Amino acid sequence: MKRSLLWAQAALLAVSAPLAPAAAQIRASERSTLSQTIDGTVITIDYARPRLRGRSPIFGKVVTWGEVWTPGANWATTLETSKPITLDGHSVPKGKYSVWFVVRQSGAWTMVLDPNSQIFHMDPPDSSGSQIRFPVTAVTAPTTDVLTWSFPGNRTNGATVVFQWATSMVSLDVKVEPSYRITMTPDQAAPLVGRWSFAWTGKLGEKVDTITMMLTYEKGSLYARYIPEDPYMGKFVLIRIADGSLIPGLFEKGEIYEVIRDEVYEFKGPRDRPDSFEVRDDHDELVATGRRLP
Repeated sequence: MKRSLLWAQAALLAVSAPLAPAAAQIRASERSTLSQTIDGTVITIDYARPRLRGRSPIFGKVVTWGEVWTPGANWATTLETSKPITLDGHSVPKGKYSVWFVVRQSGAWTMVLDPNSQIFHMDPPDSSGSQIRFPVTAVTAPTTDVLTWSFPGNRTNGATVVFQWATSMVSLDVKVEPSYRITMTPDQAAPLVGRWSFAWTGKLGEKVDTITMMLTYEKGSLYARYIPEDPYMGKFVLIRIADGSLIPGLFEKGEIYEVIRDEVYEFKGPRDRPDSFEVRDDHDELVATGRRLP
C-alpha cells in the first residue's frame, strides 16, 4: 500500500509540476484520447498507451491472471458518454467511468465500469454495487505493439469498440438511443399519403421543373419517392419531428445511413387532409414547394 501511495503522489506531482524541457515530457505510456459521435451521442475514451518493449508474455506475466487491471497505464482508462448507451447489451447511463478488466487465462474476462473515474492504476477499486460488471470475450489476435482502443465499425445506431494489446483483443458492441423514430401510426400517416407536386424554388428567376412525389405508408413508416426517380434520394422515409413537420431519411441495404436534418417538410392546410407543403432549410429559408395532386 505504501508503494501505491508513493506512485500516486509521484503522478500527482508530475501533473502539477511546472513544464520541464521538451525531452522531459517523454512518457513510457503516452496519453491518448479517442472520441466518436454516433447520432448525437459522444463517446470518449481517454487512456495511456504502454508499449511491449520486448516484454513477453504480457498477459499471465506483466498482467497477472485474476488481476483487476485498467486497459492502459498510469491513471485509469476512462470511458465517458454524453447520453445513455448499451455496451454488449448492458445499460450504461450517461457519465464518466474508469475502465477495468479482470483478466483470466481461460473463460470470459470481466469488464468493470466504476463511477469513480480518477483512480491510479495501482489502486484498482473493490467490487461494489455502483459498478457495471459483465463478461467479455478476449480472443487471440495479431500482435499489437502499442495498446490501442479503436472504433473500427460505425453504424447509424451504434458502433464496435475494440481493445487490442499484445496478442489479445476484446470487441464490444455499442448501441445508442436514436434521435428520431422512423415509425408512424396509421392515423398520423393517412392524411399525407398520395400524389404531390414538388418543385425546388427558383433563384434569380431561373426556370424550375415540377415533378411528382409519391407518399405511401408501408410497414409502419411513411415512404417517399420522386417521379422521375432521384438517383441520390431513391426511396426515402419521412420522419415525423412534430405535427405536420417531417425530415427525410436515406436508406442503403435496408438501413438508414443519413438523416437530412436541414430539409424540413412542413405540410399546410386542414389537419386531416393537408393540401400543400413547403420545404425549409436550417436557416428557415424556403427551398421547395408542393401541392396535393388528384
